[in-house]
Amino acid sequence: MGLAAGQARLLSITARLSDNEHSSQSLAYAKQRLADSAEQITTEYNEALDSTKLTVLTGFNGSVPNYTDISYALMTGLNTVACGKQYVVTDAKGRILVSNDTKTAFDNSGGDINKFLYAMNVNGKDQYTQIDIEINNDEATLTKISEAWDKYFASINKSYANEPDVTNVEYTFEEQKDASDNVIGHFPCVSVTRKILGVESTEKIPINYDGSTQEQRELYDYAMALSKGYSQKIVNPTGFANQNSIAKDPANADAVNYLKNIFYQMQSCGYVTSSEAFHLDESKTLHDNTWFEEQLKKGKLFLKAYSSTENTFVPTTLSDDSAIQEVADEKKIAMAEAKYTQDMEQLEREDQKFDLELKKLDTEHNALQTEYDALKSVVDKNIEKSFNAFS
Repeated sequence: MGLAAGQARLLSITARLSDNEHSSQSLAYAKQRLADSAEQITTEYNEALDSTKLTVLTGFNGSVPNYTDISYALMTGLNTVACGKQYVVTDAKGRILVSNDTKTAFDNSGGDINKFLYAMNVNGKDQYTQIDIEINNDEATLTKISEAWDKYFASINKSYANEPDVTNVEYTFEEQKDASDNVIGHFPCVSVTRKILGVESTEKIPINYDGSTQEQRELYDYAMALSKGYSQKIVNPTGFANQNSIAKDPANADAVNYLKNIFYQMQSCGYVTSSEAFHLDESKTLHDNTWFEEQLKKGKLFLKAYSSTENTFVPTTLSDDSAIQEVADEKKIAMAEAKYTQDMEQLEREDQKFDLELKKLDTEHNALQTEYDALKSVVDKNIEKSFNAFS
């Protein structure tokens, strides 16, 4: 082989050796990345093994308690938690987190709990009322209404009978008419008769809320419910839809108390919807159990449970509430294990593929190196002979 041809061949082999070594180095880096990926996969798997979820006591199978994954509907529903507690969910500002329907019913009520009760739907029923007597246009009904108003006025230390010159006090109704002078209802009022200078005059005074406590408010709202029921009865005796069956049914009485607690809490603490608080639709918040649980764990949402002794909702925590427990999320752990196995098998296949390519490159490198050494020896001898010929 001529000197020039030998050197050209030598350069070609040198280039191939360089390319071979570069490919081997790239594969070595790729195997290192596989090792990093395996470490990350293992870390994620180990973290998943610690996955937990919140569950709520929802009943008993004999003496064995049954727990259900926590959700907004479960925590705020009527008699959905087996411990018998009623809960509300609040944001960091203490406002009650409510659905759009609840917000609408509250806003439209204008502060009247009876309108709120009528508009709300609980367990597939609506048109709830506080009326718990048979409403008729008779003395028995008026007596019951008078007793309800007496309790309210006594609670606010109000007595028209003790005012000067008063000779008679009774609860009556004032006609309410529309623009066409048609009677559309009657609002309750106090009929006060006074005798001044021997002349008696009667004044009908509308009854407004003048209390300051929740007990006073409840007495007023109950008396108002009876009065409005009676008003409907005397305006439309045959068409009056008496809600007594709802009020007398214990299940519906529970629903009324449940709604009353929510209404008064919204009044005292304020309220907010998920779209207002988080700029997210209800489908992604209140109806998304995963989202709801995450917010509770992160401390962005909080729980309150109703206390009958304090007559209001009091804060409760995930760790202290006996109805809530945190358990291993077996489903999530199983999914993580399956993913770990699949990912590691994929890495193993890629690692074996790299090993085969490296072995191939190593064989090629050895062959090239052998040829390089032999050719370099020939070229060196040719160069040596050329120098000897001209020396």
